[in-house]
Amino acid sequence: MKPLRRPCKGFQKRAEMDYFLQSDLDNRVILVTLGRVVTEESFLAAYEAVGRFIAANGPHAGITDLSGVEKFQISAKFVWQLAHCAPAIPDGMARVVVAPRPAIYGMSRMFQILRDNQSRNLEIVRTVDEALKFVGLESAQFKTIDSDQQRRLAAH
Repeated sequence: MKPLRRPCKGFQKRAEMDYFLQSDLDNRVILVTLGRVVTEESFLAAYEAVGRFIAANGPHAGITDLSGVEKFQISAKFVWQLAHCAPAIPDGMARVVVAPRPAIYGMSRMFQILRDNQSRNLEIVRTVDEALKFVGLESAQFKTIDSDQQRRLAAH
């Protein structure tokens, strides 16, 4: 029996926006790129912004790019809690995490393993090219979501 998925509640909030969102509307793929320092608060803010983008724009596959992350201040407890939340990207849509650094790759795999009994469309890769292939694209035409829209997504 699958565990119930629930929205993310009980996390401490708010972080400054240390991520940015891009979308390829034609191929229905969203790309979230996290900044140099990722905290639990900034990660959750990005996760929730993606959920709001999906709610406003319909289902999209998702790529989370951690390539530029230098400090990953995420605890194993946070990963466990997040894995038991409802996914920001709807079931049936591909979800990919780009994690080239070993420690970040390991935490991402932990999330994948914990999430595995809830959804099968999550892959952890080391490059953006691999992520594009996983979502079925050779290339994408990502456009930055305008900063006003990003602020609105981050604020709610």
